[in-house]
Amino acid sequence: MLRGNEMIERVVLVLRINLVWIALTLLGLVVLGVAPASVAAADALLAAREGRRVRVLASMWSTYRRQLAPATIRVLPLMAVQAGATSMLWLVIGGAVPSAPLAVALGTVAAISGAWATVSAAAIVATPRLRRQDVLVTWRLALLLPGVLPARAVGLLLGLLVWAMLCALLWPLAILVGAAAAIDLATGLLTRRIEHLLQEIDAAGQERP
Repeated sequence: MLRGNEMIERVVLVLRINLVWIALTLLGLVVLGVAPASVAAADALLAAREGRRVRVLASMWSTYRRQLAPATIRVLPLMAVQAGATSMLWLVIGGAVPSAPLAVALGTVAAISGAWATVSAAAIVATPRLRRQDVLVTWRLALLLPGVLPARAVGLLLGLLVWAMLCALLWPLAILVGAAAAIDLATGLLTRRIEHLLQEIDAAGQERP
């Protein structure tokens, strides 16, 4: 009974976070709002995972204002790569590339670059410590992480793909919990592992003479 109540509370929390995420994303005219809104959602979800009481609107608004520029600077270039990869895939699928070998090559490059950028962006959104690094350090670490954590990267991509397909079939689900559930998946798969990895890197650096 208690576990059932916890599950209901979690669903309600994700629902509330998603609605605030939509509002904050629109407030930033989508392009400038999606990164800080996603970071705000991730921080709220992480606080809930740690057992802290979350005042969703106040917490997310505070994080959104604080992260408006930093999160956008860190995530927007990766979003641009995602958009470019998606556009290239649409061209390939639509038959706009006349040569079959070229279409296969472009499709492969687009799929790999889009997937890599997605995991890197998710890592930045989901990991507070990664976001606190200097911009160049954040990008370098985020771009390396999919290769360092291949199983989690593949798991995240498959999970996001299945979730996107489900939301496409059941569009009210996307409106109610779509983005927040995807961010929750990313925090669950990436945050602790990346935090531990960064701690291991710090420890290794301190051991060097």
